[in-house]
Amino acid sequence: MFSRVPKSTMVLLAFGSVYLCWGSTYGAIRIAGELLPAPVVSGTRSLISATLIVAIALARGKSLRVPKNEIWKLILVGVLFMTCNNMAITWGEKTVPSGFASLIVSTVPILIALLEMVSGGEALNLRGWAGTLLGTMGILVLVWPSIHRHADSQGHAGLALLAVLFAAFAFALGSVLSRRFRFKADTFVATGWQIGAAGLCNMAIALGAGSFHHAVWTWRGMSAILYLSIFGSLIGLVAFTYLLQNVPVTKVATYAFVNPVIAVLLGVLFLHEKLGPAELVGMAVIVCAVALVIYSKVDRTKRAEQAAEFVGTAGEAME
Repeated sequence: MFSRVPKSTMVLLAFGSVYLCWGSTYGAIRIAGELLPAPVVSGTRSLISATLIVAIALARGKSLRVPKNEIWKLILVGVLFMTCNNMAITWGEKTVPSGFASLIVSTVPILIALLEMVSGGEALNLRGWAGTLLGTMGILVLVWPSIHRHADSQGHAGLALLAVLFAAFAFALGSVLSRRFRFKADTFVATGWQIGAAGLCNMAIALGAGSFHHAVWTWRGMSAILYLSIFGSLIGLVAFTYLLQNVPVTKVATYAFVNPVIAVLLGVLFLHEKLGPAELVGMAVIVCAVALVIYSKVDRTKRAEQAAEFVGTAGEAME
């Protein structure tokens, strides 16, 4: 059926899916975490996503086996993506607005560029350094008003901000390691292993912390978790993979600075979140900074190929 659809239409649908699905996950995370502890949200979401991926893989006749020497690597990357990253964001969004969190997470390409450089990878060029410095300034502009505003009513706002920053760092580290590991396993199957391992880890944390005793299940929360599992992890991933195979990586990478804008707009429209003038300036600065870093890595063919490897691995567990 889809083979009859013009490629241009498929590309537009794929871009729309990545932008909307991944841009809306931040709002869905906030809704899911209103009455449910972060480990419960992350664990339930991960296990549902992993089950769907395994079911699709089996239906397509794919073997779930992976090389033995890659199992621990898949588990490590999965925990960084869906435990450290996802659980920290879910906890952080209990305090900070969803659009605010998405803007901080949008600095992942900057963190990846820095991690690559300090670990012996490609050094940043002038444009890359400009984007990094600009991104740092943008975070400061974005974060300071929120800390000042929440200081009296919510003393743990600073911890929530650190949690979101930690989530961004965990995703960046997982992306770099995933690229360095160069998995031989099928991408779809490997994603199932990663999310499944993280789901078990998240559930263990939830059970160990007694999180289920504090969980209040509502249709609103359960619907948000299902949305995250199906649209955020499954449809978004399939669309992203399709784009990597059919569109230049410089265009695909635009998700890194389009998603935060969508997250902010959806937060304002549906969650009644508010961003002051200084925070809007910070948003604009961060978006420009991420764009500078992304395009600094595709000046030459070799850099474009390296960026394609990064985007392909990083997108495997994106919200």
